[in-house]
This record gives sequence, C-alpha cells and structure tokens, in this order.
Amino acid sequence: MFAPQKQPVIFKESKDFTVNMLIDDFSKRAWVSDYAYGNAGSLTRFITDTCTAYGLEKIIFPAREEHYYDLKRQGFAMEGWIDGYLNGCTAYFLTAYLDDRRARSASLHKYLEQIQHITGRSKQNPAPLPPDHKFCTPSTRDIPALTSVFKQVFATYPSPVDQPDYLTAVLGKTALFKAVKHGQSIVSVAAAEVNWTNGNAEITNCATLPASRGAGFMLGIISELEKECLGKGIKCLYSLARASSYGMNLVFHRLGYRFRGTLINNCHISGGYEDMNIWVKYCC
Repeated sequence: MFAPQKQPVIFKESKDFTVNMLIDDFSKRAWVSDYAYGNAGSLTRFITDTCTAYGLEKIIFPAREEHYYDLKRQGFAMEGWIDGYLNGCTAYFLTAYLDDRRARSASLHKYLEQIQHITGRSKQNPAPLPPDHKFCTPSTRDIPALTSVFKQVFATYPSPVDQPDYLTAVLGKTALFKAVKHGQSIVSVAAAEVNWTNGNAEITNCATLPASRGAGFMLGIISELEKECLGKGIKCLYSLARASSYGMNLVFHRLGYRFRGTLINNCHISGGYEDMNIWVKYCC
C-alpha cells in the first residue's frame, strides 16, 4: 500500500549497521525498507528503541535469506514471504510486536480455513467486459472520479487515496493505475505501486463501487496491470489482501497468485486493524 505522505523515514548509519525504515503513525507500525549489518543485535535494538519512541506497535522487516536466522535469534518471527521481492531473491517478512495485543488475531483460524476453500477452487481468466464498459488508464483529469470511488468504498485507508494532491503526486509515477469505465464514469479501479529499486510491484487500492460488484471487473483490471508491469521489466507482483475479503482473495487465486502467509493486524482499514493475506506471482 502506498506510504502516506509526510511520514518520517528514518535513516541511521553506524559502524554496526545501516537502516532505512518508514514510520507509519496511522497504522502504528514501522516498515524496514533497506538495511545492512555487521551486528544484528545492534540493528534490532535501534529499530525497537526507535519504534518505542514513536509509540508504534508492530515492526515489519522484509529480510534476505542469509539474515533470516540472525534476525529470528533477535526475536523476530516470520509471517510470510514474497518470491522475487528483492530483485529476484525471496524476502522473508519477519515481524516483531511492541504490544502483545497487536500480535493476536481472534479470526486467524477462520481466515486460514477460508484460504483452504479458496485454493481448492479453479483458476479463471477475465471475462469480456459488458457493453458500454471499457478499460482505461486514468489521467490527472480523472482524479476527482478516483477520489470519489475511494471515499465510497473505504471508511479509512492506510494511504490518502481520497486526497487529490496525493493522487496527483503518484499517478503514473510510483503508481500505475487501471480502471473500468461505464460510459464516462469510473466504477472499478486498482493500482500497481512499483518499487523500481527492488524490481517489484504491489497490486493495491482495489476498489469497485457497490452497484458494479459481481461482474468480475477486478480480474480484468489486475490482468491489465500485470501486462504493464511485465512490459516495464517488473517480474515480482504481489498483493496484501484483507483476510476478511473472500472475494479479493479469490480474485488473486483465480489469476494464479500463490498464498504466502498472513500479516497479523497489519494496517488500519475501514475503521480497524486488518489481517492481510500475502499473494504472489513471480514471473521468473
């Protein structure tokens, strides 16, 4: 999901480690974006102390394979992984919690049973769009329509997609958008947030107006985003789908994405913290 604007990015370099991490006040979490270390203990102490100072509850640390056991010994645990996330290398999504309540999900068992049911269903290609509907690449003139869709679909969201200035800053740059229009109105939309440095893209901001749901638009939109990402050399595609959303998890399974774990109470959406399922398609 897009990083909210004006949030601190912490950079620290010492003789024992270097680290970059995003401080996400809205979801009370930190996300380690880059790191190197000679002393794993010094690195994780700095991360934990910084998160405590900011009043955060969760640390998300996408780690390289060679660092997995070092970081586990420092108290981190794996909640999932993404194939190809680091320029073709797997990233192991390690987490640590500064508030034990954040680490518990009363619904996780139910969500995992739901995943078993979903992954037992068949794959499915996108169906042709109905008459008077078409795919489009939104431009800046579509921003009012996009913000309207997001406001109608999400009560709260981890990034300010309902703010025109924010969409202007990311549209077509760090975020590639595709949508379905009915006539001249956008009724369904999604985006690929591209990390050009690491060669991955997150499929995110999937939203369909209530009156247009059930027509399979998201299958087609995500397929269009995949084509654009692959055309730009981005081979690692992934999404963090709300574990509570049967429909979105089914969409990713039907498109050939593979389930790779669940991030517990990961971000604040629609009024509360949500468990997020990791879905990955690595076109190696």
